[in-house]
Amino acid sequence: MTRPVMCTLALLCLLTIGAAVAPRAAHAETKAFVYETDYSTGRLAAATLQPRALSCDVADTHQDATLRYFDGLLYVVNRFGGDNVQVIHPATYATLRQFSVGNGANPHDIAFASPTKAYVTRYETNDLWVVNPATGAHTGTISLAAFRDADGYCEMDRLHLVGPLLFVSLERIDRDNGYVPDDSGLVAVIDTRTDALVDCDPVAPGTQAIRLQLTNPFTAFQFDPLTSRLMIGCAGAFGALDGGVEWIDPVLLASGGVAVTEAALGGDVNDVVWGSAAKSWAITSEAGGNSHFVTWSAATGAKLATLWSPGAYSLTDAERAGDELWVCSNAFMNSRVRVFSAASGAVLGSDLLCSLPPVAVTFDAPSAQVASVVAEQPRVSLSLPHPSPARRSTAFSLTLAEEGEARIEAFDAAGRRVRTLLSGARPAGTSVVHWDLADDGGSRLPAGLYLVRAAASGAVSTRRVLVLP
Repeated sequence: MTRPVMCTLALLCLLTIGAAVAPRAAHAETKAFVYETDYSTGRLAAATLQPRALSCDVADTHQDATLRYFDGLLYVVNRFGGDNVQVIHPATYATLRQFSVGNGANPHDIAFASPTKAYVTRYETNDLWVVNPATGAHTGTISLAAFRDADGYCEMDRLHLVGPLLFVSLERIDRDNGYVPDDSGLVAVIDTRTDALVDCDPVAPGTQAIRLQLTNPFTAFQFDPLTSRLMIGCAGAFGALDGGVEWIDPVLLASGGVAVTEAALGGDVNDVVWGSAAKSWAITSEAGGNSHFVTWSAATGAKLATLWSPGAYSLTDAERAGDELWVCSNAFMNSRVRVFSAASGAVLGSDLLCSLPPVAVTFDAPSAQVASVVAEQPRVSLSLPHPSPARRSTAFSLTLAEEGEARIEAFDAAGRRVRTLLSGARPAGTSVVHWDLADDGGSRLPAGLYLVRAAASGAVSTRRVLVLP
């Protein structure tokens, strides 16, 4: 089934997601946290941004870890052999608590739905955990076993929240046969209100994930607030120019195509930082191992410039704070953090030298990978249709937080309005809205994918309906 990109449909998507996700403040960050490791010892360094001053070895961590920041606390995801999450106070650097996520689980990421509900990917299992980060309690398990590949695991990796939906990247690489990617990378989608998997392809039997065009989704997700789309870097087979950066539509729950290829970038995609369609950034690596920090354009699908090539496979992480880009190089004899201007690409000040090689960095603003769900009750909510797919009719539950004017309309895949299902004053609370799958003239609609949009109190909620012949 084709999914044409039309102006009306794009606007609908923007309104839907834009109401749930606010753009990041341009200069909210005041402090950076740097994870440093020689892969036998792990430590934490911290730096103020203005003026820039580094303090090394402020806390001990595991030898394989990554950093996330949420709700005023620093979370250290201690990975292979650590199997826990360490919560650190960002001012005193004291470890407030440390909780296990299962022996041998190898956690890769954590994302927060609220201060008392978070999700943890467990790379060596097919069970994603729900935890209470305030206590460390394991409160639920979501099986992703349906998406496992030839080695028996789905290789769940990175997380990102868009409104109430949690997106989970699944690398699907065959670790028993040289880490070769499966025939497709996947992104599973979970509704955090119910912790149920969302079916991203109603045509195929069973509950489906988003099937990517590229393989081995390897980087953290990025979010473009202007188009309300996600993107992720896909490394494919390491050493081969078969990957790139791929768009993901969080409304249609489908791939949005490739923004730039590895062939254009000149190497495997190891990290991505979104800026704009005109200029973004990536860390790439050549087949021989040399890594590069480059700029690229989604508008042209081309590499623009190379900003740093320190040699060897040394560039590990790049993150943005306002106009600053912090890039980690863990070159054993020349490790450092270098800061670039996002506007000009110029190096800003002297490099930061840690006592151990720097591998990852985050700031004292919510990590892009773990943007939180809006906590307040939505002003308008439209339930999933039942049934869907549908042949004769379907129905929705409409929930309004307050009394007021409400309107529900159905659109075809090209963005044309085909039916107004409801228009007028409605009381607060929940009511059921039926649709006989006919247009405004009473004619039966052809089979296909339709979007149903509810609008009230300046907010919108959208659902998909697949109409069968």
